[in-house]
Amino acid sequence: MDESNEAVKETEKVEPENNESNEKAPQKDMKHLDFITSLVIIGLSIYVAFQSYGFYVRSRGPFYASPGFMPAIIAAALFLLGINLFFQSLNKSSLKELVGRLLEATPRGLKSVRFKNTVIGLAFFAVYIFVLLRFLPFWLASIILLFGCFFYLKAASIIKSILIAILSAVGIVLLFQIVFRVPMP
Repeated sequence: MDESNEAVKETEKVEPENNESNEKAPQKDMKHLDFITSLVIIGLSIYVAFQSYGFYVRSRGPFYASPGFMPAIIAAALFLLGINLFFQSLNKSSLKELVGRLLEATPRGLKSVRFKNTVIGLAFFAVYIFVLLRFLPFWLASIILLFGCFFYLKAASIIKSILIAILSAVGIVLLFQIVFRVPMP
């Protein structure tokens, strides 16, 4: 009995340490992703700020009434959140360590299924925006996009995918164009 109780006590002592290290490991591994995300957010906010300034200049009115006012507020908020995330990612890690982890993880990430799906998803939306919306009505372009995404992701059967795509596009058109009277592209 004493031996089994001692073994249980030793297991209990070891398990919390393992749980703690397992919980901390993913967080530590994510720091380099927080770091790169912060840089992307900061860059995006600077880009949006410059674009919003361009809207203000072209509007030739006061800044608070220009179409660039709200994007400028969003850019400022994004910038502050990006700076906050940047400093959080540097907490207990050096810049050199984060860059090293990022360089080490990049080849692995570029070969991952998640990256492939992201690129294909972006390609779907690029075709939707630059091709389908240019030549087809909004409702038809949206049905094609939704069906393509469902089919690629194998989210449902072909019949369900077609049905969901049609109902979603019709619902969006009814809600925005008819109820809210928002002109659709």
